[in-house]
Amino acid sequence: MSSEEASGPAGTAEIDARIMELIRMRRDAALREGSLRTDAGLPAVDPSAEKAALERYSRMASDNGTDPDTAESVCRALVKESAELLSRMPRRGSSLRICIVGGGGRMGAWFAHLLGASGHRLDIVDPGSDNGLGIRDAALADVVIISTPIHAVEGVLSELDGICGPDTLIMDVSSLKSPFCDTIREMASRREVCSLHPMFGPSAASMYGRNLIICDCGCPRASEAALELFGGYGAHIRRMPVEDHDAYMSYVLGLSHAVNIAFFTVLERSGISFEDMMSVASTTFNKNLEANRSVALEDPMLYYEIQRLNSNSQGMWGMFSGAVEDLRRASLSEDPSEFADLMSRGRRYFSPGNSDDGR
Repeated sequence: MSSEEASGPAGTAEIDARIMELIRMRRDAALREGSLRTDAGLPAVDPSAEKAALERYSRMASDNGTDPDTAESVCRALVKESAELLSRMPRRGSSLRICIVGGGGRMGAWFAHLLGASGHRLDIVDPGSDNGLGIRDAALADVVIISTPIHAVEGVLSELDGICGPDTLIMDVSSLKSPFCDTIREMASRREVCSLHPMFGPSAASMYGRNLIICDCGCPRASEAALELFGGYGAHIRRMPVEDHDAYMSYVLGLSHAVNIAFFTVLERSGISFEDMMSVASTTFNKNLEANRSVALEDPMLYYEIQRLNSNSQGMWGMFSGAVEDLRRASLSEDPSEFADLMSRGRRYFSPGNSDDGR
């Protein structure tokens, strides 16, 4: 018998059971509050709820002697669970007919689940869906979402331009925009078109707390309509001109993918097995490894397109190669000053308020 089992009815095991019941009660209360908000025409997720809860937990931790970091971790976990459930609640209001081109893929299916749960009527156009729908059925839609491989987006946009009515909202969810930027900007000069980029993958439980980019392609009405459609799901929404998007992505996606692929490529070529390497792994190594293993399991063709089709990739690769050479030279130098300077510059970059241009 464990010490917990022997500790009697007031022991930790029973307290744990009470905690789990309280978690359920809190979740139910949050859903009731969310339902009241949607009945009032408000988003189910209250943007101020997390801040208020954190302040509440901080006060309670101070009052009863709980470690503040523990209190914050518990609070964030509870708020996240409730918010993700709330963000998937059906939303009151007009139901739209939404066509998802590529809706049989993982990201297309993710959007189909989100929007279907919100009460919208969905038409899935995908060769793998076997539902008899083709792209010409997009003519009936209020909104069309393109969720295809990057190289196919431009062709789909052109097809939809000849199929959909002038008031149909057309948007893509592609990871890059430069391969079709000229086409989408020209379309936006005469019809409702914008471009989205969810900065998360199909494994995400919801949009809550995650980044969503809305790119303005030249039709502000379309961007506003996209904001209205997705604004109540708890995402952090960033708006930007479509022509700015891929410069950011050359670092956020291209560089981060490249660093991870380079890391596991060096490990694979080291001659040391993964199991052997793990037996001596450090904290920093393990933190890197979590992202590395995730990247290694992703779709190689998607990651190739993110590198190959971004018109800003050459500039990023020049900086990346230069940074690796600077680091190599500084690491092998007898003088530590250059190495220390690289470290100091990185520390300053990550310090709050250091940016001159908002990036």
